[in-house]
Amino acid sequence: MQEGRYQYPFKSRYAVVDGIKLHYIDEGEGPVLWMLHGMPTWSYVYRKMIPLLVAAGYRCVAPDLMGFGLSDKPRDESAHSLQRHVRLMSGLIEKLGLKDIVGMGQDWGGPIMLRYAIEHKHNVRALVLLNTFIERFPASKKERRQNDIITSPLPPGYGLLFKSRGISGLLVKRADVFRKFVWRLWRSGNPSQVLGAGVRRPVDPAAMQNYLEAHDTPDKRAGIAAFAKLIPDRLNHPNARMIDQIRLELERWRVPVLVVWPDGDMAWKAGEGRRIAALVPDGEFYLVNNAGHYVQEDAGEEVAHRISEFLDSRLKAVRVGTRTPMNDKSMPGVHL
Repeated sequence: MQEGRYQYPFKSRYAVVDGIKLHYIDEGEGPVLWMLHGMPTWSYVYRKMIPLLVAAGYRCVAPDLMGFGLSDKPRDESAHSLQRHVRLMSGLIEKLGLKDIVGMGQDWGGPIMLRYAIEHKHNVRALVLLNTFIERFPASKKERRQNDIITSPLPPGYGLLFKSRGISGLLVKRADVFRKFVWRLWRSGNPSQVLGAGVRRPVDPAAMQNYLEAHDTPDKRAGIAAFAKLIPDRLNHPNARMIDQIRLELERWRVPVLVVWPDGDMAWKAGEGRRIAALVPDGEFYLVNNAGHYVQEDAGEEVAHRISEFLDSRLKAVRVGTRTPMNDKSMPGVHL
């Protein structure tokens, strides 16, 4: 990918973890914001937020997950497992020596960040959840009601298109159907809130070029194809227990949690975000109007201001270099 990217004036940094070259940006000084993107985006999605958060006195560290952005992109889907993504991000945090972090994640970046958080509670000061999920998807609406699951079932046809091994590989990697689906109407935005557009406001063509270029050939799209299959949409899915444990831990962990949700998400309704904020012992909810799934793209400046306000009010002790009893150290980290 080219240097001098539109609205991305940050210095690219690299670290090798478990044989994978990971790209990240590290801007500013102060309490650390660990910012994980979802799919099929990369750290570029945080470009509107980082300058404002740096100006507010925070250090923003935003990596590209394996398979995305400027990080290595293994061609084999089997290389992309949830466990490996968590290990790579955990290893990068350790390699960079990051302490007392504020974990932030959107889409798949949410559960990857949260798995690190619940396994390293002693190193986490607060959480910021941008439209994501904290437990598995139910197999049906009936199961959702019976088991009080927050997340709605996957849309009809999603499994056939994106989770089946034969067809989905062809559609996602060769035909690039998934990215065409989430980025449709990016030129004009999607004020009608038709299902299938990741943004509600127009995206500058120069910005969209940076999103599209990251996976411009089929051999770069294994991560996208794999993530769809990693979604736990039934109790016996290999990732179900690993994801469900996140909710169980959040329900009893007294850590400040800000939940930010767009009003026009194609994947998760605002009510799901409100439920997450309500179930944690110390949660706040903030709704972003006229924003789609990629809330950082649609409303990055607004989201950054709200995050700064929340953290300024909750982490004042961190700013002067002292620790506060925000984490319950009597609760050990969770390990699988």
